[in-house]
Amino acid sequence: MISSPIFTTSKPSSEIVPEDAKTYIRRHKEKELERLERLNDYYNGNHGILNREKEGNLKNNRAVTNHAAYIADFTSGYLVGEPVTYSAADTDITPITDVLDDMDAATQDSDLALDAAIFGRAYDMIYMNSEAKPKLARLSPLGAFVVYDDTVEQKPVFAVYYYPVFDNLTGTIKQYNGKLCTDKLMYDIILDSTLNSLTVAEDGVHEHPFGAVPINEIYNNGRRSGDFEDVISLIDDYNLLQSDRVNDKEQFVDAMLVIKGSTLGDDDDEKLSAYRDLKNQKVLELPAEGADAQFLTRQLDESSVEILRKSIVSDIHKISGVPDMSDEQFAGNSSGVAMKYKLLGLEQKTKTKQRYFTEGLRIRLQSIANVISAKGGAVIDVSKITIKFKRSLPENEVENAQKVSMLNGIVPQSVLFDMIPAITDVESAKAELQEEKAAAVKAQQEAFANTPLKTDEE
Repeated sequence: MISSPIFTTSKPSSEIVPEDAKTYIRRHKEKELERLERLNDYYNGNHGILNREKEGNLKNNRAVTNHAAYIADFTSGYLVGEPVTYSAADTDITPITDVLDDMDAATQDSDLALDAAIFGRAYDMIYMNSEAKPKLARLSPLGAFVVYDDTVEQKPVFAVYYYPVFDNLTGTIKQYNGKLCTDKLMYDIILDSTLNSLTVAEDGVHEHPFGAVPINEIYNNGRRSGDFEDVISLIDDYNLLQSDRVNDKEQFVDAMLVIKGSTLGDDDDEKLSAYRDLKNQKVLELPAEGADAQFLTRQLDESSVEILRKSIVSDIHKISGVPDMSDEQFAGNSSGVAMKYKLLGLEQKTKTKQRYFTEGLRIRLQSIANVISAKGGAVIDVSKITIKFKRSLPENEVENAQKVSMLNGIVPQSVLFDMIPAITDVESAKAELQEEKAAAVKAQQEAFANTPLKTDEE
């Protein structure tokens, strides 16, 4: 069962003190860290099969097929493989988009989407660098969390980021460093290795201009669960099945030789020497009449095992909603409609991810707008900004062109431009097309003006 508690407090942000971080850090380590570390291990290929042990000389292959990484990489790439775009009809948002470009927000979004796919949540921190420019930092969910108020609105009250500092000689944790952030202040905090003592670093209190808690939590879904979390048991079954298939193959090669009606020596030393020669030379001579030798083997029902393997793979992809790109039928469906049917489950899941991701991006935009306003720039209403995601999929350009051609004159031009994948900025494309049309009309008028009229006599 997925257990991902949301931390809450009844204190307003004005009453939060650094000491409050200690209680929640302990709670995070006790209730969340084990689960998050397990998800991180599975993404990185450290699966349960690697801990399997067998007694004696029994074969113990531990094969890992990393479906977890396949699922997380696929879903995050499908969501933000193409950079998120921003537009506004009646508002100049250039100051915000310039800041986003300077932040390299597209790369940040890619990292956050992957974290959300793995852990079920991601953490985006905005801060001011030494040049007083807003920048972004991705914080690992292994050491970050947000605490919300205990109302139905669940507004962020404060957030904490912490990480261990290791002793270079012993490799043990010496202390924990971190930050506690409210909507007005950032505290640089230091905790001992047991989390019993917390202090604020010297000159470790800073005001910030963001107007909100600068650490923003982005949910993956309503349960805050990872994209492969529901299929970990199936991933374990698949790894176990594949490992035992290899074990069976090796045991088949090392099958026991049964000799009837003869011996390979008069004493133990002669027998041992004969066994060694047999293993090296692969030749057996039986002197006794009627003697026989054959391998004692177990019949391998490969067809049944393969059916089971395919069934497990099918369940992994069905439950996770991620298509199997190695499926030959999938590759053969080249039409856009057939492709959409294959991706229907993934699309439904991605729409949920997109809603939560959009909410997080809007909080980021508001923080940037607050910084711009605090520096004397324009006041920008971020509610008027349209945030657009584009699916990272191969496009059938012929189908798109036919569709645009058929709808020309029936639907608005902005909608037609939006249907063309090559156009990323609809407003700029519309303006450029109008300029080209105006130039063409002007050139045509000039051509007619310079053409002498013919008279009847001519």
